[in-house]
Parts: sequence; C-alpha cells; structure tokens
Amino acid sequence: MVKMPRGSLGRWLLTALVIAQVAIILLIVRNWFYVTTYRLYLDQRMGDVRHSTAVQRFDVEGRRIVPQIVTRDRERIAFPIAIDRPSTIHVDVRAEDRARYELHFHRDGRDELLAHGDIASTASPVAAPVPVGPGVIGLVSDGALTWIDARVVRDLHAAPHGMALAVLMAVSLWLIRWRRMDLAVLTCPVPRVWFRTCALGVSVTFALLTLEEGLRLLGDRVPPGIAAERHDLGEVRRDSRWEDSPRYERRLRPNVDAVNQWRYGDIVRMGYIPATVSEGIMHRFRFRTDAEGFRNSAVRDRIEIAALGDSFTDAMTLPVDESWPSQLERRLGVPVQNYGTAGFGPQQEHLVLSDYVARHRPRFVVLAFFAGNDIFDAEAFDEFERSGARRAVAGWRIKDVVSRADTWFLVSALRAGASWVGRQEATSVAAETLEPPAAPGNGYRMTAAFDRGMFNVPAGDRELRCAFMPPYLNTLTFSQDDLAARSGWALTRRALAGMQQETSAFGGRFVVMFLPFKSQVYFPLLRRAFGREALQTAFQFYLGANPKAPDVEAMFRNRLAQNTLMRQFCEESRIPFLDVTDTLQAHVESGENVYFPDESHLNEAGQTIVADALAAFLRRR
Repeated sequence: MVKMPRGSLGRWLLTALVIAQVAIILLIVRNWFYVTTYRLYLDQRMGDVRHSTAVQRFDVEGRRIVPQIVTRDRERIAFPIAIDRPSTIHVDVRAEDRARYELHFHRDGRDELLAHGDIASTASPVAAPVPVGPGVIGLVSDGALTWIDARVVRDLHAAPHGMALAVLMAVSLWLIRWRRMDLAVLTCPVPRVWFRTCALGVSVTFALLTLEEGLRLLGDRVPPGIAAERHDLGEVRRDSRWEDSPRYERRLRPNVDAVNQWRYGDIVRMGYIPATVSEGIMHRFRFRTDAEGFRNSAVRDRIEIAALGDSFTDAMTLPVDESWPSQLERRLGVPVQNYGTAGFGPQQEHLVLSDYVARHRPRFVVLAFFAGNDIFDAEAFDEFERSGARRAVAGWRIKDVVSRADTWFLVSALRAGASWVGRQEATSVAAETLEPPAAPGNGYRMTAAFDRGMFNVPAGDRELRCAFMPPYLNTLTFSQDDLAARSGWALTRRALAGMQQETSAFGGRFVVMFLPFKSQVYFPLLRRAFGREALQTAFQFYLGANPKAPDVEAMFRNRLAQNTLMRQFCEESRIPFLDVTDTLQAHVESGENVYFPDESHLNEAGQTIVADALAAFLRRR
C-alpha cells in the first residue's frame, strides 16, 4: 500500500500541487486569449495577378466591417501561410447565380483538396482543417463568387492541459481527504491557501469582467483612443461629430469640440492599398464647429467671402488654420467664413447658400467644385431627395492578424493609453526628431517604381510618393460626352445656376473654383516616368473590378474632360472661373507633393497653393 507523505513533506507536496494547478489554469487562459485569426487579403496573394479580376472590398454590414473578395470568372487565388499549430480555415461563400468553389492546400509539389461544393445566392459557411506548417492556401472559384471574411484561425487545444489539471486536482483531494492522514497534515494551511488563491482569482476575474462590461456598455461614448482601436478591428460606431438631417442627408453637428486623429489616409483606410506601403504618420489636431455646424471658431455677422464646398474645403484632414479658407483670410485681410462640409455635393451647397450665407450678403461666394465626386454626389443626393435612401457608409481595411485578446475592450484601453504616452514622449522631443528629408547624394539615380498601389516617381531632384483613390481614377474612363450625358451634370448645372442667381440677388458675385482629383494632377508625370504597359498594369491594380482593362491613352485624353465642361458652362453663364489644375501640376513637376501620399485630399502645401491662386484671382476683381 502506498504510504501517505506526512508532516512538512505533505504540506510542501500540497503547496506544489496548488501552484501547478494555478499555473495550468493561467496557461489555459493565456492560450485561449492568444487564439489568433489570420485574415486573407488580396494584397497578400502570390503569383501572377496581371489577368486577375478579383477585387477586395470592405463592406459595412450592421455594426461591423466585413472583408470580401469578389471574383467574376474562373480564378485561383493563392495565399502563403506558415502556422506551426493546428488551424482551421473559415469562409462564407456566396454566388451571384450558381458557382463552384474549392479550397486547396499546396506544399512540396502535393495538392490537397480541403473543401469543395456548388453554391447559390445564399451565403454558406465553409470550414476545413489546415495542415500544420508552411504551405499555400488556394481559393478556387468557377463563376461569379464572393469569398466573405476568408480567415485561418489557430485552434485551441486545451484537452491535454485539462487532463493534467484534473489529475492534479484529484491527487490534491486524495492527499487532503485520505482517511489515514494524520493531524499535522489535516491542520496544515494548504487548504486555506488553496481557498484564498481561488478567492483572489475569482475576485480579480470578476473585477476585470466588470470593467470589460462597463466599457462595452459605453457604446459610442467610449473615449476616442479606445474608439480608434475598435475602428481597426472593424467596429462601426456613430461618429459624434455628425448627425443625420432630413434636409442635408448628413452634416456636421453644431458646437463640436473634438480631436481629429489619423495615421493612414483614406486610400489605406478603405482597403485600396495596404498599410505597409504607407509611412503611417500620425496627424492629431483639434476639431471644432460653430453654432451653425461649420468649421469656424464662431458665427460672424459680417463676412466678405463665403467658401462653399466639400471635404476639400472643410479640410478635415488638417488643422483648421491650414485650410484654404483660413489661409485666404490671412492673405486678403478680410473675413472668410468656411461653409464647406465633407460629403456635400452641388445641391447641398446651394441649400447652405440659401440657409446660412445669403443673410450675410458677402461680396464673393466661392464654390470649390471637386472633380472627383461632385457630379456623382449630385446624383446620390437627388436619389435621397426623391426616395429618402441614404448613401451607404464606406468601409475600411481592418486588421488582418487579430487575437482574442485584441477583441477585449480592456486591451484596447491599454493600447490607447500606451499610444497616448508615446505621443507625449514624441511631443517632448519633436524639435529634435523632425528633420527635413536628406537630399539624394551624388551618383544616386532615382527610378520610377510601383509597389502595391504606391507610386514612387522622380520629380525635380526629389522622389514623390503617391497613391490614387480608385473611384476618382475611374472617372478618367469617362469621356467629356459621357460626363455631359449624366444626370449628375444636369443637376450640377442647375444648382450652380441657382447659386449664381441667388448670389446676384443680394449683390454678391458667384465664383467657381475647380479642384482636380489627384490622378488628374500626377498623370502627366507618371506617363513620362512609366511606359504605357507598366502604367496600365499599375492602373489595373486599382481598377481590377472594371469589365475591361484600363486604356491608359484614352484615360489621358479624358484627363481634363470635366475641366473643359465646367469652363464652358461658366463662360456661357458668365460665372468667374478659376481652375487650379495647372498650378498644382506645376508644383508636382518641380518635386513638391501637393496631396498626402496615401490620401485623396490636399496636404498643407496643396491648400496653400489653392489659397494663393484664389487670392490672386479675387484681387483682380
């Protein structure tokens, strides 16, 4: 018969068992938190993609962002993986009509079929185990098909730890309760230690769960730092700066006093290019609106110039002092009120003129017409006025590698706190660390390159980096006749004519300033730096969803189609017209970036150039 350990030996043995059990419990919890999801995005694929029609999308579904890969024909998309533990691939598959899908795993010349099936329009979940180790996962489609949130999830294998814990607990109970245990062992403090340890663990767990639930209950009221972390995880939250409006569809709230911050531009955030090709510079500044809901310090009774426009006018990517209306006021020395609002099109700008501007009777009303989307925004707002249908909120690229720990609000709070501390440290040494980029040394030859959506191109004695917003680039596929035939152009003309008439009625002068989108400005430089075939391949990266491959020469011919349309209209209507395209292009040709590299909007230099050009234009009038 096995003899029971006695005296101090028994106490030490029980203590060791308690410590071992706690360690195993902590290990199980740790492994649960570090179950990791690896999402499969198109920019991670391998192989020749020149003839691929696959497109990456990030759609808003309810309160979450859902990554999707859309294919139109038969296609195989390959992703390299290297997970050293058992894992499972998960994906929902949906077809437009009927299609066939297959999931493959390829390694060392061998191909293994993981799953396959025929699919109809209803999304069907698919899950299959993935072999351990490096290899290539292939998503094969035959027909128009959408892969919804394709991801590989590392499995949690807690059975061995659970068995070990059960054995240790059984041995502990045997030691404590065995009939032949003498008084010294029965009165040892180990049971009390075990109880206190369990009580402490339960208390800490309860406190953490309470904090977690409290942060979740805050909903859209969580602090901005935590909201930014949750944004990267794909959570859609109500932006407190904005409100729905039955008259304007969506507009800024009055008396906002917040902090705007962004690290990656909209071209990255919306998933068009990966974050790895961007410098990821943090921009952080105060954002305020006046009592009318526009980006001014206050409502003023007397104004000389009213600035109408969209996000290129309210300049939400910059401190307000860098916006062209603020700079125009400093140059001319007269009050300039900013009435721009991101997302507004010509009809909404006309409403702003009627509702807010006309009573001030400014000398000039300047409309900043943005060629990237104003015609299309006119069509969308017309649909809203007729049917009440609101435009869908654009999605954005979310983190591709996420552990279960990342999904906890407490972890988001800790990371937000660490980011805040890092910003304070960076601010304290900013004067020492912010230095101008070094000029290329003698003998260095810059060459044009394109990497996953980011152009690097020599200009003057510098190297410029730029990426394009695909919907704006796609506008270059429309000829002047195509644009003129759109209902959005008719709606735009009608809105501008109304604004001119209303401005003249109170004794002011209506001016149109044409703001080009980025690819209009950079296209000539890229056309010289890249050959036609190389540029077509680069544009195909952006416009892969189009039925036909991009025709670079036709797009270049269409580059100034909107400029010509607007100039002709303004000349016929006798509206003073300023086109800043050539001015911005001249600065780009000399080596100065006038847009943020990974953003569709003007940077500080671009806003300054626009303000200078407009100031000179207005002085002549």
